[in-house]
Amino acid sequence: MAFTRRSLAALGLNEEQVDKVMALHGTSMSDFIPKSELQERIDTALADAQKNALQSAQIKETDEYKAVAEERDMLRALGGDDFASVKPKFRETVYKMLERGENAPAIAEQLKSVAEKYEEYFTKPEPAQPAAPQFGGEVKGQMPTGKTGTSFMDVWGYDKKG
Repeated sequence: MAFTRRSLAALGLNEEQVDKVMALHGTSMSDFIPKSELQERIDTALADAQKNALQSAQIKETDEYKAVAEERDMLRALGGDDFASVKPKFRETVYKMLERGENAPAIAEQLKSVAEKYEEYFTKPEPAQPAAPQFGGEVKGQMPTGKTGTSFMDVWGYDKKG
């Protein structure tokens, strides 16, 4: 059945109701596009998507991205074993003193040279504590288990006969 004024009138709608139905039908169809325009819109959307994809590939070249990546690398280094001897409040300062280029010396070597100049930035290694003396021999045996039995009367020696 076609959606026309004549078919709506045949269903028993008056002229005012038919006008309202046709107006609503027109507004509901406003966001539909004809098939002839569909391929053109698809091509436009694909071109926009490819343009945005190229821009996202260039994100790694921006200064903001480089700053975030540098901060990430710093946080990873500060949490590592190399910086365990540096006092927490000086770790960022010490990290900024280090060279991080391709031909830079190892971080451990650089930390040694920084430690010589700035002793207060580093924790002093505690001297090895001698092992605590042990008196007596090795303990052998186990905790006492007490009497074991299947019932209260067996354990406590309670006898029904008496």
